[in-house]
Amino acid sequence: MLSWRQGAQLIGFTDAGNGICGPCAGVELTYACQRCGTSERIFREQLCTRCFATKQLAEALGGETTVPAQRQDFHSALAAAGHPRRVVHWLTRDGVPALLAQLAASDREFIHQQLDDLPNTPTTRYIRDILVASAVLPLRDERLEALPRWADVLLAQAPLPQRQLVTPFTHWYLLHRIRRAHRHRPLRASTQHQMRSRLRRALELLEWLDEHGIALEELTQPELEMWLEEGGVERREVRAFVTWARGRGLVGELVVPRARIAAPSVFTTDEEQAEQLHRCLSDDALPLDVRTAGALTLLFGLQHTRLLELTVHDVIDDDTVVALNIDGHRLPLPPEVARLVHALRDQRQKRWQLDQTASTTPWLFPGQEPARPLGATYLNLKLRRHGIAPLASRNSARLALASDLPASVLADFTGTSISNSTRWTGYAKRGWLDYIASRKQR
Repeated sequence: MLSWRQGAQLIGFTDAGNGICGPCAGVELTYACQRCGTSERIFREQLCTRCFATKQLAEALGGETTVPAQRQDFHSALAAAGHPRRVVHWLTRDGVPALLAQLAASDREFIHQQLDDLPNTPTTRYIRDILVASAVLPLRDERLEALPRWADVLLAQAPLPQRQLVTPFTHWYLLHRIRRAHRHRPLRASTQHQMRSRLRRALELLEWLDEHGIALEELTQPELEMWLEEGGVERREVRAFVTWARGRGLVGELVVPRARIAAPSVFTTDEEQAEQLHRCLSDDALPLDVRTAGALTLLFGLQHTRLLELTVHDVIDDDTVVALNIDGHRLPLPPEVARLVHALRDQRQKRWQLDQTASTTPWLFPGQEPARPLGATYLNLKLRRHGIAPLASRNSARLALASDLPASVLADFTGTSISNSTRWTGYAKRGWLDYIASRKQR
């Protein structure tokens, strides 16, 4: 059994003069980290939390006390994290030690391809984010770069004849056009989803043709329309494949009719809209991000994909008015909403300062992974969980704005296209406000 003196020395309690324990010598104890000497709470092995995290990182990256030169920047970035205790915990998670050991064993400098060849897990993404944030790897559009890998995985599951036909369509048509269009701006989630849908629809059409014993070059317009009618509206996305195939003489003069954009059908009443807005502005029991996103949706009808692209730098405060930067246009905020946005900005900015290890962008609505914003689907679920109807609220707000604003101003306010805003002004002129009034009376 350890004596008090041995226990005190083991955890760092010593007399500064001759090593005699405090109660015996009657002197004040010192409680310092054995590596850095700071008087912090000892975490483990007579080391403070940061020094212990630094030691563990060095061991994981190939050396107990030193780190190879090519790993130094990566090691330094992690060691400087705002919460070293999180780093220690992260190092114990499944897959992390093995992945770090694999990277440390490589003689090559870190490149994106190394991580591209690994499974796309949260651990891999987090390590990539750290390498980018610490300038070990160059910044790139991860959403765009993920598309070819996703497409190759999907194509690998298709029969060989389909794969041989759809591969050039994927890489030389879809991906080429997306890369050209997004050379100077990041790829949006909606565009990523559309590209994936177009590839899936092409494979679905070819599978249907195989099941019915029809060669692609023999496909007729009535057969194409029959296939379109058998499925949902998303099958209209096959237009890209048909256009590509027609231009290369693989099909006849086939035409995919454009899908009719359905008019909005879900709204809230004025009382429901007012009640939900009141809760967002005054109910402190609601999470701050729910209150802020809900208020912006209920007042301005902002799309959540656009809302989640905002950073703390998009909150403009010039001492006279608080506004949001929406695609280069200022959206002035009422005082109560401005208060919410201010509070969220301060909260997120503080969080980002702690997460800069793995993030280059201070998102206003950050997700679980520091370098990525919150997902639109998750935000919708979160709002509904707290009694806010995202789609109905957005439709009602858009309709109210469209009845008072011209399409060009509505487009600037909401960050949508002029064609979309023109449709909304058309809905307002066609008596949709009367529809809401009649629904309210019923």
